[in-house]
Amino acid sequence: MYELFVLGELMTGEKHGYMLQEILKNAAGPGRHISSGTLYPLLSRLVESGLIHLRHEEESEGGRLRKVYALTETGRERFQRLMEQPLDYNADTERLVHFKMVYFQYVAKEVRLDCLEQYLHYLQTTRRYVLNFESQLLAQKPSPEKQRIQLLRVFDHRKHVGAADIEWVTKEIARIQEEE
Repeated sequence: MYELFVLGELMTGEKHGYMLQEILKNAAGPGRHISSGTLYPLLSRLVESGLIHLRHEEESEGGRLRKVYALTETGRERFQRLMEQPLDYNADTERLVHFKMVYFQYVAKEVRLDCLEQYLHYLQTTRRYVLNFESQLLAQKPSPEKQRIQLLRVFDHRKHVGAADIEWVTKEIARIQEEE
């Protein structure tokens, strides 16, 4: 997922490592931070594999060298493949879709639609799971009662959030389908 982010950000132009880290910190949200110990080894691997290019630029203050990263043609191709890659359904699916959506302007309409349709399927599958589990709880009435009632409240919340997500994605698919 972070590889997609780095390559996607470099689609917009070259950036230094600190800037990439700050953008990712904001993009990932308040509860998820990428450390320097994760980002810089990733950047090194991307340079070694020829996906990005590294050049050194002298800073105006202090004379330190700043590492500036740019995308190579091989990196552009890899970015396209990552954007086309089917979604895995796991705990990071939603975050990955959000990252992909940020870079939709760099891929074909069909790739955007495939991604959103896969995400819609994921949302619908998750909603069916919640509805099935909820119906089991209502039918079997396991103990303790207070915990069962609270679990039903959690499922009610998940149903409402899921319905809103499904509605938004459905509208977004229709909007993209209408594009020329």
